[in-house]
Amino acid sequence: MSKTIMMSAVSIGLITSLSGCLATGTGGGAGGGSAGFEAAYDAATGRAPTGDMPTSLSGTYQGQFKVGVNTGTAEMFGTNVDPQMAEIIGDLDIDVAWTEGMSGNPFSGTASNIVATEAGTSNSVAIAGTLTVDGVLPQSISRVHTPASVIMGHSVPAIDSGAFMFHMTGRLENDGNQGDATLQFGGSFFGPGGNAMVGAVSGGINDVSNPSTQIFDAGIGGTFYATR
Repeated sequence: MSKTIMMSAVSIGLITSLSGCLATGTGGGAGGGSAGFEAAYDAATGRAPTGDMPTSLSGTYQGQFKVGVNTGTAEMFGTNVDPQMAEIIGDLDIDVAWTEGMSGNPFSGTASNIVATEAGTSNSVAIAGTLTVDGVLPQSISRVHTPASVIMGHSVPAIDSGAFMFHMTGRLENDGNQGDATLQFGGSFFGPGGNAMVGAVSGGINDVSNPSTQIFDAGIGGTFYATR
């Protein structure tokens, strides 16, 4: 089975099952912890789904992702944080250079400043390493035009919405324990002109020293936002 097919399969399963710690919300994460993430995420979604998606986008989107462990464990978490209660937050810098109809990867960028915190405690560990957009794995931006219409005598204006998907990969480390991470980011554009990206994160981590015979040692899932 190819890496791409495996990622698609695991994404479907993980995207609907988030760790319970994601709803708990404690401090200690990157960029202000869970409370800071929730406020910024709500502000991004509060822009409402894009209705005037342009035919080209160019700029840098900055934000955060927050995930929890759905299944398994990984050596990278060490002994200070219970993986089943881990709340992992990291910073996102995503560059977009897209024109409708183009071929090639419209995304580049990184995820860094990653911190894992055990929900309900002050136990946290800094996860060293950086994830980068992987141009080999699937990525896309799509624009959907819905023409103006009249419904039950009411005029409904035309809507141009946008959706996206990309992957990030990289090697992460904590206290000498290394793990290879693969994450899929997918969702919709929000705000005027698509000035925010909001969606779900799914994927996992494989131990470098003792990789799982399954797809991942630890499967993770959660949400993210990025704005410009």
